[in-house]
Amino acid sequence: MIFDMPSCGGCRSCEMACSFHHVGAFGSSISSLRILDKEGGAGFRVSLLEEANDLGRACDSCEGLQVPLCVEYCRESQILTQILDEFRGKAGPRAILQKGAQDGEGRRPLRVGRQDPAG
Repeated sequence: MIFDMPSCGGCRSCEMACSFHHVGAFGSSISSLRILDKEGGAGFRVSLLEEANDLGRACDSCEGLQVPLCVEYCRESQILTQILDEFRGKAGPRAILQKGAQDGEGRRPLRVGRQDPAG
C-alpha cells in the first residue's frame, strides 16, 4: 500500500525504527515501511509492505507493543497513525500515542546489541 504524506519531512526515522523492531539493527532494506520521493507537491509517499518479499518484511504493526515504533519516532505521528489504521482496515481514529509522542517527548532510546545488566 502506498499513501501520500504531505507533511513528511523525509527524515526516515520511521524506517530505522521499523528495521530495529524486526531485527535489532538499523537498515531501510529490512523495514516494512519505505519513504518514497514524490513528484510534485509537498512531502513524501509512504509504502507499507502487506506481505514479506525481497523488498522487506511485512508490517506487523509492532505486535505486542503499545505504540508501533514507526509512530513513536515519527514527528508526524498522528498522520502515520491514521495511515496504519487504514492499513489495518480500521475505521476512525485510534488513540495509540503515548503522552508526549506527538512532540518528541517521552521517546524511548533504541538500544543496539546486548545490554550489560551490571551497568
